[in-house]
Amino acid sequence: MREQSFFQTTRGRIVRSLKQHRLRTAAQLSEEHGVTANAVRQHLSRLGRDGLVAERAERLGRTKPTLVYSLTEEGERLFPQRYPLLLTVLMDELSREEGPERLQELFANIGRRSAQRHAERFADKDTAGVVHELAAFLRERGVIVEYERSGDGFTFREHNCPFRENVSAHPEICAMVHTLMEQVLPEKPRQTASIAAGDARCEFEFGAVAAPKPGTAVPALSGEH
Repeated sequence: MREQSFFQTTRGRIVRSLKQHRLRTAAQLSEEHGVTANAVRQHLSRLGRDGLVAERAERLGRTKPTLVYSLTEEGERLFPQRYPLLLTVLMDELSREEGPERLQELFANIGRRSAQRHAERFADKDTAGVVHELAAFLRERGVIVEYERSGDGFTFREHNCPFRENVSAHPEICAMVHTLMEQVLPEKPRQTASIAAGDARCEFEFGAVAAPKPGTAVPALSGEH
């Protein structure tokens, strides 16, 4: 979310109008905010370059098509999102009702099912191939990942966490990724740093083994943490 001062600028007020009305033309925005249509277009162009606003041609009534503007998904994120707070409240309630062990089990099951759904991505690969695929899988989900060979194995680092606002109160969330890694890697990784514990990143170490024979599934581990 942008600082509140952003919404006091002309550009910020344009963003608020697009949030309120969903679609707006430059002429409509010009009239609403008391600036020229050309000035509005300059602001919209900048917002477009920033990935916050999209434009498209649309026929309004019987007139010829005209350009209309709307917020992109990134633009919508400028406004407060309460999802992390809601997730924390739900986990607090579940932990009180059924205990933290049940919460851990639920997130481990999510990781286990994810590994099963995407098993083909990891099948018939040696450790290096699995690590490469695991990094790609997590990057697709917004995690900044790097890895390197370390002795006879690998060091795997995650530099951010999509659930950073929640994991300090409920580290059980980490069971999703931990179980996924245990399911697809040839051995259980050893965690040496944890964002949930206050470290700057999550870091794991594990050994390398030879590639499985074609058609051999990676063995499922117990999922204990």
